[in-house]
Amino acid sequence: MSAPFATPCDADELKRRIAGMLQAVFADPGHIPEFFTDDYEQVTDGEVSDRARFEAHIRHVAGSIRSIEVTVLDAVRQGDAIADRHVVEVVHADGHGAAIEVYLFGTLRDGRLARVNEVTRVLSGDAALQALARATS
Repeated sequence: MSAPFATPCDADELKRRIAGMLQAVFADPGHIPEFFTDDYEQVTDGEVSDRARFEAHIRHVAGSIRSIEVTVLDAVRQGDAIADRHVVEVVHADGHGAAIEVYLFGTLRDGRLARVNEVTRVLSGDAALQALARATS
C-alpha cells in the first residue's frame, strides 16, 4: 500500500483521505505507521508529543470510547504542507458524547505526516474534555 498522501489530489479527495486516516487509526492504532513517520512529532494546544506519546494518546482514546466520527470541513495542501479543520465526535464508554473542533497544520514526508501542530476546542459536551485531545491515560 502506498503512503496515503504520496499523490496530489483535489480538496474533496484530500478531505476523504484525512477523515479515512483518522477513522483508521482510532479504529485500530496498528494503522499508525501507514500514516505517520517514525520520528513524528505533534504539538496540540502547546503540548509537544513524540511518536510514542502520540501513539499512547491514540490507544487511550480508542480504548475509552464507544464510537468516533470525523468530519473534515476544510482541507488544503501545497507541496508538503497540509492543513485542515475537522470535527471529532465521540461517544464515551459510559454513553456521554462530545464534539471537538480541530485546526491541524502538518508537514508531510514521503506521503506520511512527519509533524502536526493543532489547536482544539470543545463544541459540545463537558468543557473538561478539552484534555481528551492530549490524554494518554
